[in-house]
Amino acid sequence: MKKIRHLKEITCQPSACFLLIIALLLTGCQSDNIDPLENNQPLASAYSIFINEGKLLISGFAARDGQLNTQYWVDSEVVNQTDFENLVNNRTLYREAVDDKYRTVYAYKDEQGELQKHQFDQGSLSEDGRVFFYKNDVIKKLDTVSLGTISALTFFDDKPYYIGYFGTIEPTEAGNSLSRETPFIWKEDSTFNELPLPPQVNSFQGTTNLYVHNQNEFYVGGLVSFPMYWKNFEPVVLDKRYGEVWQITKSGTDVYAVGLINKSNSNSTGHTACYWKNQELVELEDDAQAYGIFVEGGDVYVSGAVGHKPVNYRPCYWKNGVRVDLTF
Repeated sequence: MKKIRHLKEITCQPSACFLLIIALLLTGCQSDNIDPLENNQPLASAYSIFINEGKLLISGFAARDGQLNTQYWVDSEVVNQTDFENLVNNRTLYREAVDDKYRTVYAYKDEQGELQKHQFDQGSLSEDGRVFFYKNDVIKKLDTVSLGTISALTFFDDKPYYIGYFGTIEPTEAGNSLSRETPFIWKEDSTFNELPLPPQVNSFQGTTNLYVHNQNEFYVGGLVSFPMYWKNFEPVVLDKRYGEVWQITKSGTDVYAVGLINKSNSNSTGHTACYWKNQELVELEDDAQAYGIFVEGGDVYVSGAVGHKPVNYRPCYWKNGVRVDLTF
């Protein structure tokens, strides 16, 4: 494992471009610089999907009347947060909507049944330049002087593993921001380890998700100009067209990566929801995008949304390729 280089510590202000942050959350695409709440049109998407005690649980977001909130479904029916959390098994991680500070939020019910919230700023910097994240709204600054950010996490044996990227400062009209340069994986009380970019990458936009199968096998989704992930430290390219990978899981010996491709090779609109099983493409639906996947037995569940562009997004999931629409 290669240790990450350390960069000079620089002080700067967090980015103020919150409309872009919301657009990135809702579209999953780096160029959709749109405020989907602008016209107060209701829209939603499903993110995490899993089965606990025979119940199909889905978390996502809903935006209406200018407000963005986490949405919960159980067996396709809308439920409140308390009822959803009571059905979540211990050692379960799921994604929520961004919070009121525009941070990406992950909820994890630990081995003792306590719910933890991890919040990650989307590219902003701490005042002293150190890499940081929040756990239950308390800031955690990491023991490094490198500039960077953490974007997602997962748990293995009840222990957190994190992914993110290091970079350098770039001035913008809204203030200084962090340019994305080097992806990494990090476990608490361990070193930061670089993930090598594929040679054909022209634009690295960050890391999306992490799956740890065991202490010797992990998978990290990357946002570049095509769908890809790392298996350990080896890049795996899934398609030459524009695409994104938003969750990875493994069932038996089969590796599943879920996300989207764009048949017009565009990073804007008109995507196709899909997943890859052992790097073989399975298309689900045009004008759609997928964010979560869960495999049980011979059944494959995929969560996401249908819609040609962000203002049209409506939540859904696919069971073995058959779409089920979700109310919100």
